[in-house]
Amino acid sequence: MAIKLEKSKLAVNQVMANKKEVIEVDGDCIVPDVKPDILEIVGTSGIINIYKKEVMDGKVRVDGSVSVYVMYIGDDGKTRGVRSINHTLDFSQSFNVQDITSDMTENIQVSMGSIDCKVINERKINLKVNLEFDIVILANKEVEFVSNIDVKDIQKLENSIPVNVVLGVGQTKTVAKETVSIDSNDNLAEILKVNGEIVNRSIKVSYNKILTKADIKLKILYSTEDGRINTVNAKFPIMGFIDMQDIGENNPTEYDFEIRNMVIKPNSTEEHSIYVEIEVGISATAYDNKEINVIQDLYSPSKNLKFEQNNIKMIQNKAVYEGTYSINQKELLDISDEKVYDVDASVVNTNTRVNDNEVFVSGNVNLVFTCSANGMTGIQTKKIDLPFETKIACSGISNKANVKIKADILSDDFNILPGGEVNIKLDIGFNIVSSNDVDLRLVNNVEELENEYVDDYNMVIYQVRKNDSLWKIAKEFNSTVESIIETNNLQNDKIFPGDQLFIEKYMG
Repeated sequence: MAIKLEKSKLAVNQVMANKKEVIEVDGDCIVPDVKPDILEIVGTSGIINIYKKEVMDGKVRVDGSVSVYVMYIGDDGKTRGVRSINHTLDFSQSFNVQDITSDMTENIQVSMGSIDCKVINERKINLKVNLEFDIVILANKEVEFVSNIDVKDIQKLENSIPVNVVLGVGQTKTVAKETVSIDSNDNLAEILKVNGEIVNRSIKVSYNKILTKADIKLKILYSTEDGRINTVNAKFPIMGFIDMQDIGENNPTEYDFEIRNMVIKPNSTEEHSIYVEIEVGISATAYDNKEINVIQDLYSPSKNLKFEQNNIKMIQNKAVYEGTYSINQKELLDISDEKVYDVDASVVNTNTRVNDNEVFVSGNVNLVFTCSANGMTGIQTKKIDLPFETKIACSGISNKANVKIKADILSDDFNILPGGEVNIKLDIGFNIVSSNDVDLRLVNNVEELENEYVDDYNMVIYQVRKNDSLWKIAKEFNSTVESIIETNNLQNDKIFPGDQLFIEKYMG
């Protein structure tokens, strides 16, 4: 028999897959004819470019490349000096992910692990790069559920639950085209190494629009025609707009910046500058805070009702936090009087522990110093590993929250001291996204079957067992919570194992 039902719709962002994968991208690189033979590898660095990410039925694919810079000591038969090879390793990687379809969305983060460089001969090297993929696949869909039932004599166990529903997903891209000036006394001979990263990420949300801002931090190590080595640092802003209907400043918003392509090339010698073109992809997912009324259970003492439920996993308490940790300490570098050309700083191996209202973050900062060797006739690298642990205040977060953390080096300063020490100053920025999982059983249909009951009342005596509730007992005996409270002169709905209750019930 048909029953009049009131239904509501809910935008659900279900996590369909969450997995990590590691792959190795490798390839051989031939030394260009214009460059000297390889005597010794000094160091390597790389920048990831992501061209495309695609969700297909049963799998995801990521297309991109790693731009690798290899510094080496070269010999052209006359002199020895520091030279560099820039080689691009392309990759197109597919991962099998069960039960996903092409209409789902992805949140895939790609990071670089180790770079291994092996000299095959003086004109050929082999490169191996480990890439780590953090894959999250989301299903954005509307779920219809029963929010109210127009039936007399119905008992409903209801609860109002706060949840975060997807308000919108958007993306854009921006291209930065800049000219980076070098010292006017330097006639650039060769770019030895490039490090590029996105720092100082932030957003500003207003009605129907997200303004995204960040800085591109660039370091270029280069050699000059008279055999010197120098470094130029540059930082320039990028921004983009993402249109999103009905978004406001109170909507929690996740966002990300990703380098898609980078072009670095010297201008003419007379210009003393380097041309930089960087394409950056920007994505954002916004959430709305809602209270939904969920019917957890139902029955009727006088009707035979049958209902169906769907299990839905949702999130609640979505929040975004920012925090900063500063390092100011001295370490032994042991380079004597050699000159430091460049320092690479990166945050690795971050671990988290969540308490109420705070998050503990620990990890390591890896520092790689590129410096002269043998009185500036060569080049060498020195490494320092700095462990850290900090506490970040996150008001409202619970110890059961799921957290995702991104760490950036916001600023750095290295002062070489007499005696081989270096004074290290670092500011590490943390972006923390937190949420809690909640499993909902939503009623999606109710129907009335032929009534199996007759109006034959009887009284039973029931002894309360462990884990009993008045709702559970009332449903079992086809009574009501109100009837049990009234019959037993209870002050509220609290009962305890061993209590005796008088219950009026229907006899079938």
